[in-house]
Amino acid sequence: MSQKSFETRARELASAFAAKDYERCSHLLPPLKVTLSQLNILVPLLSSDLGLLAVARDILEIGALTAIFLRDDMLFSRYIAQLSPFYAMKDKIEPASSNEKKLIALRLLLLLSKNDIAEFHTELETLEDEADKDVYIRYPVMLERWLMEGSYDKVWKATTQRSEVPTEEFAIFADILVDTIRSEIATCSEKAYPSLPLMNAKHLLFFTEDDELVEFIGQRGWTARDGRIYFPQESTEPLESGIPMENIIENTLGYARELETIV
Repeated sequence: MSQKSFETRARELASAFAAKDYERCSHLLPPLKVTLSQLNILVPLLSSDLGLLAVARDILEIGALTAIFLRDDMLFSRYIAQLSPFYAMKDKIEPASSNEKKLIALRLLLLLSKNDIAEFHTELETLEDEADKDVYIRYPVMLERWLMEGSYDKVWKATTQRSEVPTEEFAIFADILVDTIRSEIATCSEKAYPSLPLMNAKHLLFFTEDDELVEFIGQRGWTARDGRIYFPQESTEPLESGIPMENIIENTLGYARELETIV
């Protein structure tokens, strides 16, 4: 592909992304990445054409954002890895990226949704004081703090009320985080109780519809009868989790006690 054709394809990609045609983006990206490699700009060097590096960075950013909309978190992670050296050279590449902080924050949110707390903090350490200054990065940092506190009601509000979510890309990963929280609470409930009233469990797991709870009960292998959920009784083993076990149990018990006064 000639450089002129490459630049034309890059503009087509930008137009397709602006039109939210993510399937077309997914078809345009692979040949563009091959061309980036042929032009020796897939990995940025100080000797590279800085103007072309900006184009390459923009292509990879569109690739990362497209991966989110296609619900492909592994592909998103690969694009972020490819973007890292570009961001390391951000003082040399102009114009500056308008998506860098958003993509870094989305990476943090993905790590949080996967419960990879160690890697989350490793990434966060490289951001210095940006955690409190940048509106995008502040979002996953805030969620992580609430998770460590066991403040699931705050996390629930911040992830399910779209007015609280910075952009629609964050909403996609936030949905994954909600599933992770449910799984954590469900696991701790199994350890803490032999059974729970259905209504308590519905509120505890942040379900709004009975059908959603019924489906979840089936997925977990629980038994529902006489208005209660019965958990499988097994020997307890310590959970391997980035979220402190004592916080989860303490807050789960607190929610259950509050709910008992309602039911």
